[in-house]
Amino acid sequence: MKIQTIPRIHKLAWALHGQQVEQETYRLPNYWSLHFYEYSGWIDCGTQRYQLKPGACSIVPADIPITFYYQGLSKHLYCHFQLQTKPHISEFNFIQADTRLPQLKNLLAGAHSLLRTAPQRANLRLWDVLLGLQDIVTYPDNHLKHERILETATEIVQQEMTSPLTIQELARRCQLSHNQFTRTIKQQTGDTPAIWLRKLRTERAKELLSYSNLPIKVIATEVGYPDLQHFNKVIRQHLGVSPRRFRQNQSRLTIAL
Repeated sequence: MKIQTIPRIHKLAWALHGQQVEQETYRLPNYWSLHFYEYSGWIDCGTQRYQLKPGACSIVPADIPITFYYQGLSKHLYCHFQLQTKPHISEFNFIQADTRLPQLKNLLAGAHSLLRTAPQRANLRLWDVLLGLQDIVTYPDNHLKHERILETATEIVQQEMTSPLTIQELARRCQLSHNQFTRTIKQQTGDTPAIWLRKLRTERAKELLSYSNLPIKVIATEVGYPDLQHFNKVIRQHLGVSPRRFRQNQSRLTIAL
């Protein structure tokens, strides 16, 4: 699924099913449909059957039949909409057990009050929901979890950069084993934890060398390298020049500007 243009809402409402029949089949030739479910049951799409649980969501392309199986009163929020251009992938999507779904459902529910007074805003709200669902399909919850781990580790390093933090200590504080932490950092940054950590320290050193008048020895301590000789070596490896020469070069650029 890849929605690149603003959709147009045909109908957006809450529906209550399962009062008279236990099974219904729908096929919308001209409209896509989006459902947020608040009941348990099943749906069939093509040759696949999906078990519904409260909180699940489905996106059905136009002209594709879908069969609902109810277990008593069954409520869901639905939206029928048109797309201005055909998306790259026109396939059924079923999503559940993702922590981002409740927020997206509430966002879509809020569009209902906009339909009469501000239909374009309602369409934009639906587009925002579809883009959020697109992110979920592309980046499931485990990917989001890895992003949070990287954010947490980065925040720890930035706040405690003067401390001699080890990879083992960072892994423990992120509630991961050393191997899990290493895999996560590698997946998110493409670097080993040691290289990632060194880059964070080097970037902070660049800022201080460029925009502060702190002595180089103090900067070395601020970014976690109390050994000035080791700091000089690290900066030279990453920036190609010594800390002193880097600062001089930055001063010349400022004067030239």
